[in-house]
Amino acid sequence: MQTTNRWPWRAIILLILMILLIRPAGGMELSLSERLALERDPALLAFSQRIAAQEARAIAEGALPDPELLVGAQGVPVDHPLGADMMTQYRIGIRQRFPAGDSLHLREQAGEHQADALRASLRARRLEVLEQTRSAWIDWAAALQSLEIALASRQAFEDLLAITQARYRAGTGRQRDINQARLELALLEQRILERRTAVDDAESRLERWTGLAPARGFDPDLPDWARPVDRSLLEEKLSAHPSLRVLEQQVAAGAVQVELAEAAYQPQWMLEAGYGHTRGNNPTTLQRQSDKLFAMVTFSVPLFTANRQDRRLAAARAEMQARGHDIDHRLQELRGELDRHWRSWHRHEERLRLLEQRVLVEAENAVDATLASYRADQASFDELIRARLALLEQKLVAIELRRARLQAAVELRYLAGESR
Repeated sequence: MQTTNRWPWRAIILLILMILLIRPAGGMELSLSERLALERDPALLAFSQRIAAQEARAIAEGALPDPELLVGAQGVPVDHPLGADMMTQYRIGIRQRFPAGDSLHLREQAGEHQADALRASLRARRLEVLEQTRSAWIDWAAALQSLEIALASRQAFEDLLAITQARYRAGTGRQRDINQARLELALLEQRILERRTAVDDAESRLERWTGLAPARGFDPDLPDWARPVDRSLLEEKLSAHPSLRVLEQQVAAGAVQVELAEAAYQPQWMLEAGYGHTRGNNPTTLQRQSDKLFAMVTFSVPLFTANRQDRRLAAARAEMQARGHDIDHRLQELRGELDRHWRSWHRHEERLRLLEQRVLVEAENAVDATLASYRADQASFDELIRARLALLEQKLVAIELRRARLQAAVELRYLAGESR
């Protein structure tokens, strides 16, 4: 009985251990988030299936039409349909159609360009997934760090309230200072709640890509990515961006469509051959007539091209030119994004360097000096509060600058086509 009663507890313990083992180690690292997002993105799976479908479709487009089987009767008597005279012939044959010019090869080539465009779309989607996942992860990590700073500042404000109360009991403080300290502590609690909301929002956005909620209690570090490469090198990489490759393959497919439209000026061919069996007898020789072989060649005559071939050729050329303009437009967009994010990274880098090297140092020195002066009755409580709030604000600004700089780096990596 004791052994039987232990089984539920063992099962519960085993289940807990399995959950702990399945749970990603280290909370939700950036590399893990990227891998999970790529593995579960349905659009990537859809592109893979579309590529396979287009490859099969391209091969089918290059194949000849199915041959046609001909079965019939010729010269059947009207008065006696079931009878057969010398003019009655039963025929069986085969017919094969041949599209105009090199249409089959051109159609297959156009399908291959469409498959290449889908492959480029797959790479573009992969970059987009990484971009969105990295952006969401950075927002989440920055929100957590801001929350931690706010929580750490709460202890400092609680200590400040305790000092103010002690000074009041000793007769050297004022009730007004106690009330002010309590107000600032309450405002800080409000800010902590706002930071928790920001963390929840960032977690939801990250979970939308990874499918998993980040582990609680995990303290992520913002990535320390290297300085972006030279701008001229980034501009060179723009020409190889997958979104441009998609349009380039569409232009190539459009050029094939122009060739197909030109091929429509050539005739289409049809070959037909067969065997004819004659049932009736020759009235002169009274012998059955010999069977016959037959063959036929049919071809179209594209004489009236004004409203068909000419129109289709003009449409194909206009569509190809339009796709060429799409490339120029997309390249213009990419260059604009590169310029904006390049400037953003450098401006945030300059501000962050100034903040870390001077502002934060001076803010911490001001807090220490003001606190010492306050304890020696040489500084007012308002001065101490302002120094504390200034330090808190600058620490939060530092996190926001790191976040903004990293977001600019994420966009630069996307533009450079970096998947790792």
